[in-house]
Formats: sequence, structure tokens, C-alpha cells
Amino acid sequence: MAEQDARAAEGTSAVARLLEVAARNADELLAESRAEAASIAAKAQSDADRLTGSSQVQAEQLKASASAEADRVLAEAHAEAERVRAELEEARAEQSAELDRQRATVLGDLAEQKAALEAEVARLQQVEQDLRDRMRSYLTQQLAQIEPTTPR
Repeated sequence: MAEQDARAAEGTSAVARLLEVAARNADELLAESRAEAASIAAKAQSDADRLTGSSQVQAEQLKASASAEADRVLAEAHAEAERVRAELEEARAEQSAELDRQRATVLGDLAEQKAALEAEVARLQQVEQDLRDRMRSYLTQQLAQIEPTTPR
């Protein structure tokens, strides 16, 4: 029995050593795994920070580019609106000037027609007066011939 106890003690000792070695190996593997996990997490955090920074830079660049493009488009639209307004103002001024010229021409023509018509009316009134005078003279002569001559 002593032998059996010695063997059992040896077996227990061997199991204890084996458990000790397994525990040491498990601790080493756990430490390595933790170190690797920490390294992976740090790398992932670093990559995430880098990507976040890069994304923010790209977002700012896109925002600045879009803002510049919007400003450019807005400036072009204002310039086009001003050009159209100037063209319309010029066309309005030309039309107004043309209407003024036409009005002046028409009024001049009407003044000439009025003067011609007034001259024609005056000529016709003179013709009428001349005809009346001639008719009066003729009728007076006819009456003089018709009236009996009175003895003197």
C-alpha cells in the first residue's frame, strides 16, 4: 500500500504539475490573446479614427466644393438675370423711341392734313363767296331788266 500511496502521490504530483503547466500555458495564451485583441482593437480604433478624419476632410471638401459651385451658379444666374433685364430695358427704350418717332410723324402728318384741309375750306369759302357775289350781281341785273322802267 505504501507503493500504491507513493504511486498515487506521484500521480497526484504529475497531475498537479500537468495542471500547473496547463494553467501556465492557458495564462500565456490568454495574455497573448489579450495582447493580440488589444493590438487589433488599437489598430481598428486607429483605422476608424483615420477613416473618420479622412471622411470629415472629404465631407468638408465636398461641402466647400458644393458651396463654391452654388455660389458660381448663383452668380451666373444673377449675371444672366441682369443681362436679360438690360436687354429688356434696351428693347423697351427702343420701342418707346420708335413709338415717339411714329407719334411725331403721325402728328406732323395730321398737322399737314389739317393745314391742307383748312386751306381747302378757306378756298371753298372764297369760291362760295365769289359765287354768291356773282349770283347776286346776276340776279340784280335780271331784276333790273324785269322791272318796268319808270318814266322820268
